[in-house]
Amino acid sequence: MHWTISKITQTFAFSILATLISLVFATPGITSPADVRVLVDVSGSMKKADPKAVRGPATALLAALLPDQSKGGIWLFGTDVRELVPYGPVDARWDALGKPIEASIGSTDRFTHMESALKTGVRAGGQQVSDICHVILITDGIVDVKGGKDASSASRDRIIRSLLPEASDRNCRIHTIALSDEADLPLLRQMALETNGLFTLLDRPGDLIPVMLDALELALRSQQLPIREQKINIDPDIRQLRFIRLDSETAIELKGDSKSINATSEHAGISYYKGTGYQTLIWSNPIPGRYTLTTDLGPTDRILIDSNVRLELAELPPTISSDQTLGLSASIRGKSGQITALDREFRVAFGDRVDSDRFIGNKLSMQIDSPMRGRSILTVQSFDKKYERQIQRAFEVLETQPALEIATNSSKGVGQVASNVKPKSQDTKVPAKIKTPAKIVEGQTLLPEIVKEQIPEDMRDWPLWQLAVSALAALAVIALVVGLVLRPKYHLPE
Repeated sequence: MHWTISKITQTFAFSILATLISLVFATPGITSPADVRVLVDVSGSMKKADPKAVRGPATALLAALLPDQSKGGIWLFGTDVRELVPYGPVDARWDALGKPIEASIGSTDRFTHMESALKTGVRAGGQQVSDICHVILITDGIVDVKGGKDASSASRDRIIRSLLPEASDRNCRIHTIALSDEADLPLLRQMALETNGLFTLLDRPGDLIPVMLDALELALRSQQLPIREQKINIDPDIRQLRFIRLDSETAIELKGDSKSINATSEHAGISYYKGTGYQTLIWSNPIPGRYTLTTDLGPTDRILIDSNVRLELAELPPTISSDQTLGLSASIRGKSGQITALDREFRVAFGDRVDSDRFIGNKLSMQIDSPMRGRSILTVQSFDKKYERQIQRAFEVLETQPALEIATNSSKGVGQVASNVKPKSQDTKVPAKIKTPAKIVEGQTLLPEIVKEQIPEDMRDWPLWQLAVSALAALAVIALVVGLVLRPKYHLPE
């Protein structure tokens, strides 16, 4: 009897465990709302670093692209920190912010109080710790506060010793964009490395818009549509399509069998925005079908989509060193979990490679060894009979060299990288006391190999918290079943 009960209990517990696991895994395609906080330097030196005031339209475009239900806020910083767009949920009011944002970003302040700006951005959500927040810092200078050199040095030290650990504790990733090589590059790079953010040094201020979009895509974990032979495929699971063109002159147009989608279309759900140096066409509830682009897609253009069917890529740190290996793992997932297609084709390109690697199978699993130093874009595409998806992620690859103390403001030895993947051949040194960027990425388990071998193969890459929650739930079910089976039987007297 004991053997029978034990077998029944084990079988039932395993079934419940499998059900719980499937429920846990049914959620990867549903991402948490984005939380984006933008900090824009408005000190006087920005007149030289950003002579055409690209910060204005770049920030306005970012505000226009934040999806509803996400959270966001925009602050200007210089001598002090000033709220431009209050932090909170993104709603219809954000649609009218483009021109006010462009007009409000200048270059007038005397100082650069980076510490106050970071403190404001990191703490914007209050005491509540969000899932992940993304702080985008745009600057051309160094920490420069009232009180002279000693006060500035103390402020910089507080950023390193207090603010960066606090940002990590609050799950805030700091993406730093330097508009000048006179900025405190070692500090900006350390901010990105310690918080799993993206560091970028621009050659030209005009590159700011695509770089900000790269940072935004990291925050949104956005999905794109791949283009083959100037055509895109809109499937029924796509809720919204956003065509972004970083060119205000070349028209956006999609042509279907009997319809044309452009800025003047009267179809329901179509919105069009145009600003300085950019335009975007948003199509909600698009009509499924195959559409042709009437003009070539530019190198900085992109077609973003919202859909429950997603190409999921294991998260990777966007700022790495050239001696690291990028392990890629990807699959197509929907609300109910992984979508199987054994004949699915994956295409992978990294950096300035023209030809992409191709793989056939239900999942993608590969690695990129010793990536080239500089700014690179990883492109992963997936094609099957029903769905076509694409992901692009930006990486900054730093040269691996002996550590260098970061106690100096000098930017000597920091490689300058443009967004068009043309790094200059300068020596790069990595500052000391920087946590290695080879952190454990989300989705990686901490189980020893001997334990992994005892669980099913499909469960071996699960995060530890998922395994723990599932195991505890299974144990609770086992206890309940055993209690029900073994409890004393009471009989009424005859």
